[in-house]
Amino acid sequence: MANIYIHNIMYAIFLKLFDLVEKTPAKRDHVIFPAMILAAILNVSAWLAVLIGFWRFKDFIILQYNIYFGISSFGSWQQLLLLPLAGLVVSIMDFLWAFKLYLEYRILSRVLAVTAVIFNLILLSAVGLLIYMNM
Repeated sequence: MANIYIHNIMYAIFLKLFDLVEKTPAKRDHVIFPAMILAAILNVSAWLAVLIGFWRFKDFIILQYNIYFGISSFGSWQQLLLLPLAGLVVSIMDFLWAFKLYLEYRILSRVLAVTAVIFNLILLSAVGLLIYMNM
């Protein structure tokens, strides 16, 4: 019984979010929509880079490097999946806020969209550096 209730709540939230994205004029904006596409491409690239670069590792890998102390953290490669996941969560939140705030604050909506792209670009470069350190 509780599963049906949770399912109905999740379905209602999904419908509200879908209506928000479908009805907003932000999807026709010349900054927000290309930023959304670019953020998605960068995020998928980060996922693929982690999976292709580390799937064959069975031992620990370098997770963190410090210029003062050198290697400061080891772990399994699956922990690196948290980087693209963080990029996905930040992107979704930024674009939902951008869609919601578009009519009142267009500049803030555009800043949120560009912030998602910059965040995913930084995460992709971090993944690239981690791949370089572990090879």
